[in-house]
Amino acid sequence: MTEESFWYSHLEARASREAAIIVNAFGERGIDIGGETDRAEEDRDLHSGGIAFMYDRDHILTREQYLGGVGGMRGPQRPMDASKPRGVLDVLGDDHNRVPELEVIRVVRDVVLLCLNPRRHQHIRDYDYGDEGGGEHADVLDLLRLIDDELGEGIATPDHVLTAAQTMHPCSATEPEPPYPTAGPYPAVCRDGGARVRIFQADTGLVAGAAQTFPWLAGVYGDPDPRESNGTILPYGGHGTFVAGVLRCMAPEAQVHVANVFNIAGSARESDVAMRLMAAFGFGFEIIHITASCLTRKNIPPPALEAWLELLRPYKGVLCVAEAGNNYTRRQAWPGAFPDVLSVGALATDWRHRADFSNYGGWVDVYAPGENLINAIGSGTYTCQIPPNVGQVRTFSGLAQWSGTSFSAPIVTGLIAARMARRGESAREAAAALLAKARAQTIPGVGPVLFPCCDGDDDERHGGRCGHGCGDHGCHGGDHGRHDGGHGCGCGGHGGGHGHHGRI
Repeated sequence: MTEESFWYSHLEARASREAAIIVNAFGERGIDIGGETDRAEEDRDLHSGGIAFMYDRDHILTREQYLGGVGGMRGPQRPMDASKPRGVLDVLGDDHNRVPELEVIRVVRDVVLLCLNPRRHQHIRDYDYGDEGGGEHADVLDLLRLIDDELGEGIATPDHVLTAAQTMHPCSATEPEPPYPTAGPYPAVCRDGGARVRIFQADTGLVAGAAQTFPWLAGVYGDPDPRESNGTILPYGGHGTFVAGVLRCMAPEAQVHVANVFNIAGSARESDVAMRLMAAFGFGFEIIHITASCLTRKNIPPPALEAWLELLRPYKGVLCVAEAGNNYTRRQAWPGAFPDVLSVGALATDWRHRADFSNYGGWVDVYAPGENLINAIGSGTYTCQIPPNVGQVRTFSGLAQWSGTSFSAPIVTGLIAARMARRGESAREAAAALLAKARAQTIPGVGPVLFPCCDGDDDERHGGRCGHGCGDHGCHGGDHGRHDGGHGCGCGGHGGGHGHHGRI
């Protein structure tokens, strides 16, 4: 089958190429990823030709209580049979639906995964079926429409793909770009903050040697990033390192574990994400930072992530922070849209407007700078994959310039960690105080905003736009205090920036 015949072949060029990278990466593992084109019929501010959502073509998620499969009957029933309601298994078992066999796998709590092609997959039990393929069945979306019609919407959902991808819609591409040779981290590195605060960062892992190479990453640990090695940086390689670097600039003493959760082209299925997030409980983390998102079919909350958050709630004071996503839409992107997750959108380079790629709306809690940030990515060559720069080779010598809500979110997580250490507050208490501050400096037409800052209480006396200004004694790392027009916004008192504000 040629790439021109895939579901993404009719998307706008940039979104199509991003989808191809993700689909091909899953395909190398025998996972068939489908997707829907967003026609922007119900969301006029979303560019048509983007990706509405992606999903595993062999997976359906549901709650155990909706399984059925115990003799449920259609139509009029005798009183003794009325207690046998039909469920998802009954719908899938109907002859015309052509689901010859399936495997039921528990994901989190009462959420179960129905694998419709178990002989083609090796799930967590690592069954070995050899090369024998599973039976043919109707498309997952067709099956879900039948389940919707009989049992109601939301009873069953696809196993959506969460991704850290930056170009899911026809807007400016944001692949990493080398900064100017004299550039240092931007936002600049605070001298202290975040001591003893433990953060679990669900991302793409940590580039080998990053903690030894970049002083502000000293002490950060985690899984290796397999997409940056031997002098070659693959798409999404270094993403987890960059995010951890931004976070550590705000809270350089925080204890950060960078997990390789989004290990397939910066993406992962919802069911896998939920199961991997369970590891955070064993480490006793106070902040769970999730650096990927997804739109969903019919805007229904993804059940596996919802069930994981249900397990998190009894952990008093623990906070989950997530990016708002890069779809330029009001539509909820998950997990950020859950009411007990703090979602972060991105500000443009001028810090006065929302970045054109950022999701927005009442479900986004706060905005922070997320365009043209500079931080660690590793060293090597990167070949651009997204139009109009396809084939262009970029060489990195440690730092990169990058844009996305993935990078605005760790600014907020770092500010929370710094306040926790300074005030002795829990993550939720610190977040509540910072959100109150963000609302007090709301930008009309954007929303509540937080800016990179150091020094805690001392920053109130300096004035300025950078969250009331960063003290000239509170940060270090060069003249990346930002931004346009010399507003004295940042650390070091320079207010100059690093010179390049172009699109990437």
